[in-house]
Amino acid sequence: MNRVTKRRQQLPNFLGLLSSLCFFFGSLLFLPNSAIYATVGVWCFVMGSLIMFIIYAMSLKLRVKNTSS
Repeated sequence: MNRVTKRRQQLPNFLGLLSSLCFFFGSLLFLPNSAIYATVGVWCFVMGSLIMFIIYAMSLKLRVKNTSS
């Protein structure tokens, strides 16, 4: 993998890690001993989903760019 390809992949990889962490910590907040933080858990899930959507949009944009070139 060349240097440019590695750089292009860094942001989606970072965002994927961030979204996974949002889902993980959001799911912990649904456990009975932290039920008072369930609203924060919901927002973690929303943010994780939004980040996943951004990753998908970035990959779709890159795919369209590569097919038109």
